[in-house]
Amino acid sequence: MTVRILCALAASVVVAGTTVLGVAPVGAVPIPGGQATTLFIPGSEGVQLNAVITAPADIATHKNPLVLQPSGWGMPAMGSLGSAYRLSTGENFISIEYTARGMYLSGGEVDVLGEKDAADASAVIDWAIAHLNVDPDRIAIAGGSYGAGMAILAAAHDSRIKALVADSPPGDLAQALAPNDTPKTGGPIALAAAGAATNRFSPDLVDRGLDVILRGNGDAFKTLPSRDLLARAVPELNANGTAVFLAHDWQDSLLPVEPVYSLFDELTGPKKLWLQPGDHSTGGGAGQIVGLPNPIWDRALRWLDHHVNGADNGIDAEPVVTIEPANTGPYRHFDSVADAQQAVRTLALSAPSIGVIGADPAESWSQSVVSGPTIAVAAVPYLTGSLAQLGLAPAIPLGAVDRDLAGVWRTEPFAEGAVVSGHPRLDLTVIPASTDLTLIGILYDEAPDGTGKAVSYWPLTRHGLTPFAPTQMSWDLAPTYWNLAPGHRLTMTVTSQDPVPFQSSTPMGSIVTFVSPSTVELPVSSS
Repeated sequence: MTVRILCALAASVVVAGTTVLGVAPVGAVPIPGGQATTLFIPGSEGVQLNAVITAPADIATHKNPLVLQPSGWGMPAMGSLGSAYRLSTGENFISIEYTARGMYLSGGEVDVLGEKDAADASAVIDWAIAHLNVDPDRIAIAGGSYGAGMAILAAAHDSRIKALVADSPPGDLAQALAPNDTPKTGGPIALAAAGAATNRFSPDLVDRGLDVILRGNGDAFKTLPSRDLLARAVPELNANGTAVFLAHDWQDSLLPVEPVYSLFDELTGPKKLWLQPGDHSTGGGAGQIVGLPNPIWDRALRWLDHHVNGADNGIDAEPVVTIEPANTGPYRHFDSVADAQQAVRTLALSAPSIGVIGADPAESWSQSVVSGPTIAVAAVPYLTGSLAQLGLAPAIPLGAVDRDLAGVWRTEPFAEGAVVSGHPRLDLTVIPASTDLTLIGILYDEAPDGTGKAVSYWPLTRHGLTPFAPTQMSWDLAPTYWNLAPGHRLTMTVTSQDPVPFQSSTPMGSIVTFVSPSTVELPVSSS
C-alpha cells in the first residue's frame, strides 16, 4: 500500500460523501483487492451517520467478519482508512468507518460518548448484518482517541462485539480536561477548536466548555456521560468476555494514560496492553490513519484476526503487557501492570531550603513561598511528549528554579541507576493564604550536570479551604516507567503556578507555606 493510493482514495471518498444521501452503496472506488464506498447508515432514532465501507471484492460469496471503526474527534469517517484498507485486503474484514453523531456529515448533536453513541454502534451492526452479508458471530470494533472511547463504549454495550482495539482512549474525560479539579489551559480549547467548524454541540455542552475555558470551573465536565468511561465499562467487558487490546502513550497531554494503566489489571478476559513514549496518539496514529508499519496497529490487527477469525497468528502467546520506558529504551514485558511496578518507598521531606528527600521524619519545620510561575514547567502540550518519543525529552537547569516560588527536594544519586515504575505520590502539609489552592508536583530525573527531565507530574486543586489553617494536600502523580541512569537522582518540585499546561486557582502573589510532616512516595528500585 502506498500513501498515493490512500490519498487518491480519500479524495474520492470526500467527493462522494458530499453528494450521496441514500443508504444504498454508491460511487464505489476500486482499490487493489477491494472497494471503498461512502454512504449514510441509519443510527439510533434514525439519525443518519456518514460512513465509508472498505471491503474485500468477494463479500457476496461468503459470510464476512465486520469491524466498526468510529471516527476520532474532529475527524471524518475516513480517519481510519489505513487500518481499514489493511483489514479488508489482509484479514478480509468488512470495515465500516463512521462519523459519530453530531460530527461532519452525520446528523444529530455530539453525544460525548453517551447512550446515543452506544445505541448508534449497535444500529450500525444491525444494518451491516442486514445489508452486507456479515457473520453476526464475527464482529469487532477499533478506534483511536475519541474513536477509542467510542469503541470501549460500544463493546461494553453490545455483547456481539467479540474483540476491541482502543488506542489512546479517554478513560475519564472529566479528569482528562480538568485533572483533580485543575482545568487544563489547552485541552478544552483544542477540542473546541478541532470541532468548531464541523461539530454540532448542544447548548449544554457549549456552556460546559465555556465554564471551563473562561471561568476555570473544574467541575463543569463531572456530570458528562463519559465520566469514568473505562471504569464503568470494565465490568461489562468482563461479563461479555470481550478480547481487549489497549494502547497508550506515556506523556499524552490530552487524554492521560492513568485510567488505562490503573484499570487494565481488572479486565478478566483476553487482554493486551501496549505502553510507549509519546503524546496523544503519536504512537499509533500513523498505523491507523495511513496504514504505515506500526508496533501498535500491526499487533492490533493481528489481535482482531485471531479473536474474530480464529487466525493462528501467535498473538495470544505474546506478552500481556509490553512497555517501552517513558524515556525510551528496550521493551519490557510483564504478565500484568502490577508486575511492572516497583515497591513504594515513603520518604520524609525536609524544609525546602534544605531540599532533602529522605530527611528525618521527626524534624519540625515550616517555610513559605510566593505564588508565581517558575521555569519548572510540567509539560508543553503536544511538544514535550513528542520529543520524548524521539529520545529528545527537554531538560531544564534545576538549579535555576526560584526557591522563593517553589519547593524543591532531591534524593541522593542512585550510584547504579534505578527504575521508577508506578505512581509517585505527594502528601504535603500546607498552610494556604486563601480559600483556593492549586499545587503542581513535578518529579525530575536530574543528571550530574544539574539538568532535569520530567519523569511524572500532576496537579491538585482544592476549594473552600480555611485561610492560614494547615491542610493536607495528597495526590498521585501520573504513572510512569522510567530508567534512571547511574549517578542520576530524583528531584521533586512543587509550585502553585504552571500556566503552560494548567489554570491555577491560587491567587498570584499569595503566600503558600509548606509544613512538616510532608512526605513523597517513590516507586523506585534501590541502587
